[in-house]
Amino acid sequence: MEVEFKIPRQLLAIEANVIAVANAAFRRTTADARARARENVTRGRPGLIARSGALYRGISLGPYVQRAPGAIAEQRIYVKGPAARYAHVHEYGAVIRAKRKPWLVFRLYQPWDTDRPTGPWRRAKQVRIPKRPFLWPAARAAADDFPRHFAEAATRILGRFHT
Repeated sequence: MEVEFKIPRQLLAIEANVIAVANAAFRRTTADARARARENVTRGRPGLIARSGALYRGISLGPYVQRAPGAIAEQRIYVKGPAARYAHVHEYGAVIRAKRKPWLVFRLYQPWDTDRPTGPWRRAKQVRIPKRPFLWPAARAAADDFPRHFAEAATRILGRFHT
């Protein structure tokens, strides 16, 4: 007695299909992280007040890189343009110290100020800027959604094989 098994063509390419699903889910997750980071900037995380919109416009996706055919790809989210100078200060915090003079002299922003501060003048030897992360919480929240993105990509890519 002979039994003949026919293996569907798509099962023979299962490794390639899983990598395609993973890459599709990954692209969706990075796009989601970028959208969440922009939302964090516009909604004003505690202490983060959008004034010019440069930080929002600067949040970008890097190039989508696949090192070898059939490999898992990588893509980065970064801040470019004029906002890149101060994005790390928002994300990690900083201490600014007076260098050339004995005091830092600056004017405080009022809630209604947009471009230029109109509040009282202050002087200090140093100023500690607290961290106001916008990128890391977005990446963490998007990573939590990766299983859902994977399932959606699997349904979209592999669902076409159902008969």
